[in-house]
Amino acid sequence: MFLKKLTAFFLCAVVLLPLTACKNGRPKNADKTIKYNLSAEPKTLDPQIASDSESITVIQALFEGLVRLDKDGNPQPGVAVSWTSDESDRKFTFRLRENAKWSDKKHTPVTADDFVFAFRRALAPQTGSTTCTPMLCIQNARKVHAGQLSTDQLGVSAKDAHTLVVQLEYPSPDFPKLTASAVFMPCNEKFFDSTSGRYGLDTDYLLGNGPFRVDGAYGWEHGKYLNLARSSSYTGRQEPLPAGIAFSIGTKATGVSDPVAALTDGTVDAVSVTETQSEEAVRKGCSVVSFEDTTWGLCLNTQAAPMNNENVRKAFLQALDRKKVLEHLPKAATPADDIVLPAARLFGKSYRTQAGTGGFYIRQSSGAAQTLSTGLAQMGLSSPGSIRVICPDDTNIKLMLNEMIASWNTQFHQYFNMEPLSQDALDARVRSGDFQMALCPISPAGDSPYDTLSLFTGSGTSNPARLNDSAYNAMLEKALEAPKGSAAGLYASAEKYLNDRAVFYPLYHERHYYAAAKGVTGIRFLPYGMGIDFIGAGKE
Repeated sequence: MFLKKLTAFFLCAVVLLPLTACKNGRPKNADKTIKYNLSAEPKTLDPQIASDSESITVIQALFEGLVRLDKDGNPQPGVAVSWTSDESDRKFTFRLRENAKWSDKKHTPVTADDFVFAFRRALAPQTGSTTCTPMLCIQNARKVHAGQLSTDQLGVSAKDAHTLVVQLEYPSPDFPKLTASAVFMPCNEKFFDSTSGRYGLDTDYLLGNGPFRVDGAYGWEHGKYLNLARSSSYTGRQEPLPAGIAFSIGTKATGVSDPVAALTDGTVDAVSVTETQSEEAVRKGCSVVSFEDTTWGLCLNTQAAPMNNENVRKAFLQALDRKKVLEHLPKAATPADDIVLPAARLFGKSYRTQAGTGGFYIRQSSGAAQTLSTGLAQMGLSSPGSIRVICPDDTNIKLMLNEMIASWNTQFHQYFNMEPLSQDALDARVRSGDFQMALCPISPAGDSPYDTLSLFTGSGTSNPARLNDSAYNAMLEKALEAPKGSAAGLYASAEKYLNDRAVFYPLYHERHYYAAAKGVTGIRFLPYGMGIDFIGAGKE
């Protein structure tokens, strides 16, 4: 057993601004309340099921996982003071901080059993977690998640109160950094059972172990604010710098409809912004960080007729005039020739440099109508029937989809239409599989090609296209086991496999922006849906 040196996986993806000079043992920008605006009410503060960015941002303050991430995205001690792996990188042993406490009145100790319960609960099919994909590398995780094995057969165990052992299905030297995400946070089983299904929905049903806690019985007024205070029970390596975090909820009612004005007049200290707003924020002395961590495309449901026929799917993509479609790109977007993001990393280097790029997507073809006829004939059909494409209710995206529908109507001599939805409704429909085609995003949990490509495996709700392809699954497994020299090529083959079979047609990559007011320091904005770390935040 030996301590593994783990490589950074966020490149230009987090920001940590320097602290100001110290005074009387504390930086003079310490002990301030940091004000941050949440665009909507957190849906739940249950780490095992939370999926919206607002919930995850608050969870990162209320809870602490095995590790925290430094400014370069490298794992640093959290509840775990150290970790080791065997030579195969399949077995990790985490040694937990013996004075880690929950934030209840008794300051109950955090133990390895709390992590075992959390991991099992996240993967139990009845929990319905949509964010447990990073956990699927754990031994037996896929079978547990599919209901084929009981949760006690998951490859995680408590050797003693302060030693957690995790056995993986395949080598994953970067496994510790995954455990910084919300779904890996601990859960106290006794407290969870006491909430009778209301865990994470209100202050009384919430028990954290992180640097902050809800500030009193009236600290959370739903739809208006959520105030956190520094937790007296937290004993981590880094003492929390802020006295608390004041989350305002919503934009219009809280004076944040103009986020740049809110930053400059002191209404908020940090907030998410658009690309245009980020430029204005920089001109007014604010700091801005951004990262490209989402791929948008046309997702075809491989389990819904007639899209369950490969030729039918191909025909719809062959009919597209890509150039016209991409004339309506949303702001903060760049054309996507590939499904895997440009910033993806493999063995510490750029995946795209190793695997190449060049657009594996299906090209426009004058034979689209014939391809459709062939596919329909294979299904015993003469017509594809009524097809409606779901999409966000966004002007640019609807214009993109209009171009697609115009091509289909012209070439297939049949009318197709769209169904614009709110982002929440769109996400729910995709998760439930209630669609034929959807213009929607995919967001990996990390920066490896596997993080993106594994989204199209398994029977869970995180598989947007409902692809159930043993050949594709085998390709990914082979890539995981492959040495450095051949892994990139194998991942590229899997990526091409998805495109060739018309599973997901990449359109554009989306960039997200965050701004901090002048004089605000130490906030870490994390990509891939991992939230924000306020533990080192300060302000003048």
